[in-house]
Amino acid sequence: MKNHFHYILLLLFLLLSSFKGISQLSGEWLSAGIKLDLPKKFSFGVSGEARILNNSWNLYKYFSEFELGYKINKRFDISVKYRVAWRKEENMHFYFRSKFFADIKFDYPVERFKIENRFRYTRRKRTYITEANDFDPDNHIRNKFKVSYNIRKSPVTPIIFCELFFPLSSNSYNTIDQYRLAAEAKFPLHNKQSLKAGIMYMHEQVEIQGSVIIFRLSYNFSFKL
Repeated sequence: MKNHFHYILLLLFLLLSSFKGISQLSGEWLSAGIKLDLPKKFSFGVSGEARILNNSWNLYKYFSEFELGYKINKRFDISVKYRVAWRKEENMHFYFRSKFFADIKFDYPVERFKIENRFRYTRRKRTYITEANDFDPDNHIRNKFKVSYNIRKSPVTPIIFCELFFPLSSNSYNTIDQYRLAAEAKFPLHNKQSLKAGIMYMHEQVEIQGSVIIFRLSYNFSFKL
């Protein structure tokens, strides 16, 4: 199986693309980030992202994130993030939101595979208020399971992942109110730079309230202090 992982990835790309026929929406997520490795196993990162729907440059969200991470050991990392975002709401105006993240991540190699699992807590506050529940922060537990594969004699790394969102809010009646399935490929560039491109099928019952196919493109740059 390990010698055919890139074929499995291609099949997953085709499967996700087939969801486009049953999905009401499609869009793009475009992001860029910088990560700085600090002394004492700490790291600091800054990133930004724009999210677009319906392939028509209909921008519906953009945000910046700030991350502080710490590497516990070879396999475990912890981090906290803070996001400042602007979301286009029902009245077609952008409103400010803030979001806090706390992550615990574990990874483990199995031959040429790398298995990762990220456990995340999020707390979001918004300023667009239409009902009493909007004053209450949204809280979620999220679990992301990811598998990547080191192709022999190739710089490209194929990746697949699944992420589940478990709401903690008292007014939610769903055990899972969002899930994501994705296939990606990471391309290394010069001087600690990389480019990641992929396709993701997402179903959610909170913001978009439906299914959407997302094409993702991300540029990242990392360096040591």
